[in-house]
Amino acid sequence: MLFPAPMGALTQLWLGTSPETVDFNGKWAIPWAREGKFLGPNNVDEMGPKLWEWVEEQRKEVL
Repeated sequence: MLFPAPMGALTQLWLGTSPETVDFNGKWAIPWAREGKFLGPNNVDEMGPKLWEWVEEQRKEVL
């Protein structure tokens, strides 16, 4: 998927200039000018082994 170049800076401009982002301290911003959710460390701990297993399976097909 390709998007026009101006879309690349949209989120940063929104964060830096929009009054609605004044209280965004510690929150996540995602493209395009939206608030994202942090999945939390518990989810990361669960997904780590699954990701490792998937990468190992993909590697076997290549090597």
